[in-house]
Amino acid sequence: MVSVKDVADVIKMLGDVVKSTREIINAVNDGRKYLALKYPDAQRDFSSLIDQMQKAIEGMAKVTSVITNFRFVIAGNVDDSTIAYSELARFNDYIISQKADVAVLRNVARKLKADCGKVRTLRDKLDERTKERSWGSLFGLLGDKAQQRTVELHSTISNFYADDERMIELINQTLDLAESAIKDIEYVLGPAGVANPYNVPEAATILGIYAKLFEAPNKDLQHLANIMSEAQSALIIG
Repeated sequence: MVSVKDVADVIKMLGDVVKSTREIINAVNDGRKYLALKYPDAQRDFSSLIDQMQKAIEGMAKVTSVITNFRFVIAGNVDDSTIAYSELARFNDYIISQKADVAVLRNVARKLKADCGKVRTLRDKLDERTKERSWGSLFGLLGDKAQQRTVELHSTISNFYADDERMIELINQTLDLAESAIKDIEYVLGPAGVANPYNVPEAATILGIYAKLFEAPNKDLQHLANIMSEAQSALIIG
């Protein structure tokens, strides 16, 4: 059974990912002119780094979409037994399709494993471009302002994308939550092997609650992906 804490923990972590990643993009945007002036050869590597991080964010957005799409509209009055059983059949088909979506999205986490490796390679390559060639020194390529935040910014890349790969963990957590939510919703219909057609409205209401809870995080992720796309284009185009 999904607890309030389970939902709150995932939503908080999604917020942390968005906030921390946005700080990196802000630093890149602020230091773009300095980078172009002092280290023009590093622009493409920075653009590629953001591109790989963007893929992770887009993957996370797809995963949260499976929950924001938890919506089922009742067609008719379920007090009518014919309508009730018809809606039960339709609801069952809907749940089956949601389970299939979750299964497909498991591949997102597997693919991100390779993307995280690319982030790690690009990060290390950019570190090597600096005089210090030390942990997080790549942010010195963006000027003094970014360099002063090296520990904070580098930790985000390391924790979420490169070394600890917490994005993969978060994606799996979110998918686990989606699967547990579906099981809870099935239980509302009745115990195992039994489904009461007159409970479909209650089950549909619970679906809607989950969708609403993840609506804002999903929008934030999609917006962040757009910002990242613009940032990497600006690095190349100037």
